[in-house]
Amino acid sequence: MAVVRQKEQLGRRTRIVESTCVAGTRCDVTAGDHTIVTDEAKDRGGNGEGAPPLYHFTAALAACQTVQIVKVAQAMRFKHGAINIRATATTNLIDGIEGNRDGVMHFNEAELFIDIETNEPEAKLERLKALSEDRCPVGRLFAEAGYPPKMVWKALPLNE
Repeated sequence: MAVVRQKEQLGRRTRIVESTCVAGTRCDVTAGDHTIVTDEAKDRGGNGEGAPPLYHFTAALAACQTVQIVKVAQAMRFKHGAINIRATATTNLIDGIEGNRDGVMHFNEAELFIDIETNEPEAKLERLKALSEDRCPVGRLFAEAGYPPKMVWKALPLNE
């Protein structure tokens, strides 16, 4: 018997996380049934017990884009193997819009280097790129701030 998957509901959804910090900069963040640990490096006042929050944001960008590629590929019946993404996000303490030094870190660039194993024709890969690149909500945060993520794709042979 086939499993029927319901399409994701349209409209607003609220995601709730809770962050607990007992001492120092380590935070135990509860997200659904999962705990995420964040901390700063020792030279920044932490104990290095988890990746810093800005790395988690960059990781969210890579993971979110991966999910979008997988979902679009499924809808297209696009055959692929591994999808590996190396994401970079650049920050600056200077507000590039007004040139004010406000002491708050600002993201001002993001790049995604996407390697995908596939033997699909180039035209189908181009369609996958076009349909998946703008669907990542984390990537849209960058785009709406005036810094759309740059994406560099590389197709690698899929060993079938």
